[in-house]
Amino acid sequence: MHAPGRWSLSPAYDINPVPEIDRVRMSKTAITENQEEPTIALALEEAARFGLKATAAKKILRQVLAAVIGWRKIGRQLRLKASTLDAYASAFEQPLVVEAQSLLDR
Repeated sequence: MHAPGRWSLSPAYDINPVPEIDRVRMSKTAITENQEEPTIALALEEAARFGLKATAAKKILRQVLAAVIGWRKIGRQLRLKASTLDAYASAFEQPLVVEAQSLLDR
């Protein structure tokens, strides 16, 4: 918080892939005070609250999505076991990724 009501985003703070089985036990950071369940659309709508213009927010979303989409290929290149990749699939192949893709296709 820079000042009362003035927040900014921390670049890539504490980002870890969390499989679905573990995600249900973790707390989430709400995007707004009015909606606890996070959505990509809501994050884009609220970008100005965090000092981002809509175009910058979409650019960041494109960058993150590009990195996430190829996760399995990179895992194989790093010689991770198939069982390890399968265990983390739900961290990367999930509804928020699909939502991000659909928002960027518009």
